Amino acid sequence: MSSHCIYLGVDLSKEKFDFHGADTRGTLDNTPTGHRRFLAKLTPGTHLVCESTGSCHRALVTAAHAAGFALTVANPRQVRDFANGLGRRAKTDPIDAQSLYDFARLVQPKADLAPSPTQVALQELVVARQQAVLERSSLLVQIASHSVPLIVSLHRARIAMLSRHIAKLEAALTTTLAKDEALAAHAARLTEVTGVGLLTATTALALCPELGTLNRGQAASLLGVAPFNHDSGQLQGQRHIAGGRYRLRCAIYMAALSAVRFNPILRAFYQQLRARGKAAKVALTAVMRKLFLLLNHLLKHPQFQLAS
Repeated sequence: MSSHCIYLGVDLSKEKFDFHGADTRGTLDNTPTGHRRFLAKLTPGTHLVCESTGSCHRALVTAAHAAGFALTVANPRQVRDFANGLGRRAKTDPIDAQSLYDFARLVQPKADLAPSPTQVALQELVVARQQAVLERSSLLVQIASHSVPLIVSLHRARIAMLSRHIAKLEAALTTTLAKDEALAAHAARLTEVTGVGLLTATTALALCPELGTLNRGQAASLLGVAPFNHDSGQLQGQRHIAGGRYRLRCAIYMAALSAVRFNPILRAFYQQLRARGKAAKVALTAVMRKLFLLLNHLLKHPQFQLAS
């Protein structure tokens, strides 16, 4: 990271946002007018760092990218752990903005890639579909435990409604993807891998705009399948995966389940691991990592040809 980078922590809520830098701090309304006033104050080379809030940060992030400023949307848990490590137990919006500034200054996070409008739309559609699928799955489990006819009838009606919503969302995903030739071409490239369908490819492109630019370690960490040691002295503890993008990992998990059945290369890889005594979940996690690395490699090296 350049030594000339000027970091600025921004803590956003629904009505306002607080910002904190080396020689500037303040509060503005979280509105388009407030965003324009804020961005007009910034010095070229400023790197903004905020937390993922669900929705409160999105408008400012879009405006900052459009204005050409570097920006990182940090994991809130990571920033909170950082603040706790500094002994900063109090929590207010100005304090959170200061913690984001200190976090950025010491960690020097990499700037996020600006997603295209199509990617933003795909992200919302993918998340909405995943939420609907999860709700439907929960209802399917619950319905078996009820004996009151009214409850069963209501559950069945909600399941049917959710099924219709999921079908509409999947149709919207296909339509939205087709509007962007580059993303559609990338999706077609990813579906060349046996086990990866159009829905998985679209989900990967929507939730991972960085796909095709990552190295091996970055890809594994971003997906959340990099094993972390748990050793101390003579103890060699069990390795566990942690972190990463949960929704993306869920999609790659389902693709890996298909791949170990129908992809001859990944099936052989999985069977080799199982023959060596690896637990089924450990072997499947290794398949997930290998599959995601392959998807990243396909976009990174367009000339690469898959083995027939």
